[in-house]
Amino acid sequence: MAKQDLLDKIVRDAEERARAILSEAEAKADALTAAANEERATLMDSARKMASAARPEMVRRRESMAELEGRKLVLKEKQTLISESYRVALDQIRKDPRYESLLVNMILSAAEKGDEVIFAAVDFDRVDRKKVIAEANKKSGLALTLSDEKGDFCGGIVLRGKDCDKNLTLDVELDTLRASEDPTANVLFKK
Repeated sequence: MAKQDLLDKIVRDAEERARAILSEAEAKADALTAAANEERATLMDSARKMASAARPEMVRRRESMAELEGRKLVLKEKQTLISESYRVALDQIRKDPRYESLLVNMILSAAEKGDEVIFAAVDFDRVDRKKVIAEANKKSGLALTLSDEKGDFCGGIVLRGKDCDKNLTLDVELDTLRASEDPTANVLFKK
């Protein structure tokens, strides 16, 4: 029976060693789980703190972006109103009884001998073009001629010269006024 006793002892020792290894493994697993849980809790706490700290900055950025978008919308509306104001002003200038006199003065301000005067297509039926040319020639003595060409602009004139053309259209004149410190904006949007 010594053989059986020896086998039983080997089995008991193996079972005891297996229990010890299992117990040791469970203890390590518990320690690793506890460490992982502790690290997870630390990371979660850190993430909450970072989110809390970042929240005011995120809110500030969103408020800033919303304010900027609001300003852009207001600016767009102001530009629309200014453009409409210039369109109305352009119509009023062309309907003014002194418009022909304005055209004469525009011609006299830049004409050179022999220039050809081109009128806007919209002025062909509204303005006595021959009278305007005659008056400009009378005042200047520059021998200006009347073009049969209908200009593609909203009013005013173009002087076609030998060396260069002079654009005295109302479009250009109003754009020049608009590009300078815009008095229209000051009148429309006084604070």
